[in-house]
Amino acid sequence: MAAERTVDVESLQDDSPIIFYTFEYLSNSSRFRTLLKDRFRESGHTRRIEFRHWDCYHEIPDTDGDIYAYDACTMSALVDKGILRVLPEIIDTSKVFDWILDRSKFKGKTYGFPFMTCANVLICRKKDYTPVNNIFEIEGGLSAPLKSMIGYYSVLAFCNYQDRSEGCISVIEKIFRTIGGYEAFEESKLDADKVIDRFRSGQCKYLLGFTENLRFLDREDYVVQLANLSENDVNEMPLFMTDFISMGQSTSGEKLLDCLDIMEIVTDSSFVRDLCTGENGLEYMLPADKTLYPIFAEVDPVYEQLYDLVSDENNGILRYGSNFYEEFDLRKAILLSVVRSMEDN
Repeated sequence: MAAERTVDVESLQDDSPIIFYTFEYLSNSSRFRTLLKDRFRESGHTRRIEFRHWDCYHEIPDTDGDIYAYDACTMSALVDKGILRVLPEIIDTSKVFDWILDRSKFKGKTYGFPFMTCANVLICRKKDYTPVNNIFEIEGGLSAPLKSMIGYYSVLAFCNYQDRSEGCISVIEKIFRTIGGYEAFEESKLDADKVIDRFRSGQCKYLLGFTENLRFLDREDYVVQLANLSENDVNEMPLFMTDFISMGQSTSGEKLLDCLDIMEIVTDSSFVRDLCTGENGLEYMLPADKTLYPIFAEVDPVYEQLYDLVSDENNGILRYGSNFYEEFDLRKAILLSVVRSMEDN
């Protein structure tokens, strides 16, 4: 008589949800989640996606994630902490800007695929525009989210100078004075309407922000240029903050294949196009997919300017070292104390 055999059904079929860590600073993150779930279902998948929100700039995520979406400035730290896995280069990236692909590897290996990029830009109404080479040449006032972005401005300044670390402080002081001192500084946060309102109402001539800010402005002709946070005439190291999607270390089996399908959806042109065109029109994001810019330019010619900015092969990705989570907030705290001392001087 043959021995009785039992089958562990759960070991054959894993229907556990995909744990997806995503961050809220992705423009219109709720639309991202809705679009992704819809596309995933339309492609025939039934597995549930469980979104978990994390602030990739300040928090180290748990290691139980199957997929992570994050800013590339944290990539080295996430890889070093064993959170992300090496990926097979099976996703079509032929439409992605070459410079993003070239500068997004870690020790020669691929850990993520880009789908969106972002830049600190100067925005000015075309009728008010006087050419400026750098932040020090601005006249007519400036509005900027200095309090939220102070750490990143200092890194950009360091890279723009390349040979003068003290230039970082001079840039922060210049922005601090130009936005109007300490009272304006306390209100200068990314989520503060007053940063946009000061420019929109004409109180200042320039807005230091992101291209996404254009969706909050009146429909006019604008000049958009990369911010040069130095006294140099040319920004020798233009850097972009770029959003990537990666896979966690522990994902396996059928779930791994489902996760690869999600990554293909997120990097697909049609998904990115729909993400960049919200319910109220263009979101003015900068897709990593170069083929979408002519399509968006048909709606708003400002995308011709944006393409010129993003297509420069001298561009780089803003990436921090493996010690990002241990050092960056400390750096920001030091800079905040420096700013507060400026008001006393």
